[in-house]
Amino acid sequence: MSEKILFLEGDGVGPSMLASAERVLKAATDSVEVIHGEIGRAAFDKTGQYLPHDTMDLLDECKIILSGPVYKGDLREDALKTLTIQLDLFAKVKHFRTLAPDLGVQGADIALWSCNNNTEAEISEIPDLDGITLSKYVKNTAYNRMMQLARANNDKYGIKRISCLLKTDFFPLSSGMFRESFESTFPAEEYETQIMNVGDWAAKAMKEPPQDQCVLCVDLYSQIAAGILGSVTGFGYLAPTCFVGEEYRLYMPLRRPDYDDTVEAQHVNPTAVIQSVASMLRLSGLDKEGAIVRDSLTDTYLENKRTPDLGGTLTAEQFTDAVIEHIQSRLA
Repeated sequence: MSEKILFLEGDGVGPSMLASAERVLKAATDSVEVIHGEIGRAAFDKTGQYLPHDTMDLLDECKIILSGPVYKGDLREDALKTLTIQLDLFAKVKHFRTLAPDLGVQGADIALWSCNNNTEAEISEIPDLDGITLSKYVKNTAYNRMMQLARANNDKYGIKRISCLLKTDFFPLSSGMFRESFESTFPAEEYETQIMNVGDWAAKAMKEPPQDQCVLCVDLYSQIAAGILGSVTGFGYLAPTCFVGEEYRLYMPLRRPDYDDTVEAQHVNPTAVIQSVASMLRLSGLDKEGAIVRDSLTDTYLENKRTPDLGGTLTAEQFTDAVIEHIQSRLA
């Protein structure tokens, strides 16, 4: 029985991004079935809903989801945020990997885990006469659940070098809770662990090649850690992002900040969505096929076949063609 993956094209450059993903997926295997659903402005134009009931019904059979960006007027990714809440996607992981020596630290391959905050429910800003009071509600169970998922993933792939990033000088209580959860989940006798202040880790990572295989960061500072790892491995938008729960995984590949719904589709860099395909294949038990997609993407970069944002001349379709050529060569 083949795995079923739900593709939600979304808006703007989403259709172009997911077209590349589907072509790469079909080139790598015939053991995965792609199911198409609708979300975002395009879905609203057809159904009057940004997250249609028909799309939600598809989740009964599809536990892995790949989505393009979503726009709702001036509010971006609103439907996707709703989806992460309804599916209880309480953790977030971004995978940073250097694709070519000229882009970053050679050999860097690091997963960054953090909690996926429901900002409306957990973080509030309350104005008063003198300023604004910022409050955040932290649940110990959220840390424990996220770390258990990270441990299961690390154990599956034999990852042992793990860093825990805290901010004890600003948030001593929540950082202490995060540390306690980390130490109970990743005992020092089983893993090669280090516990550091976020700022100290960031300074070290910028000066020396990071040796981490996995980083778990206290949630309010995960964006800082992501920015550092993005610079170490090339650019943050090349790294795939996945929201994770007990039952579902939602991949939402980044795009460049200037990729909005006015950008021509042929100028999109599909690297993050292709890396998402490699991860989805591994998640589906197709480790060999996932490795082939990952290595074929690296082969393409090493040949200096790139899109214009990285100094090349290839369109998204041409770049995808180059990756598929390597996939077919490796499968031959």
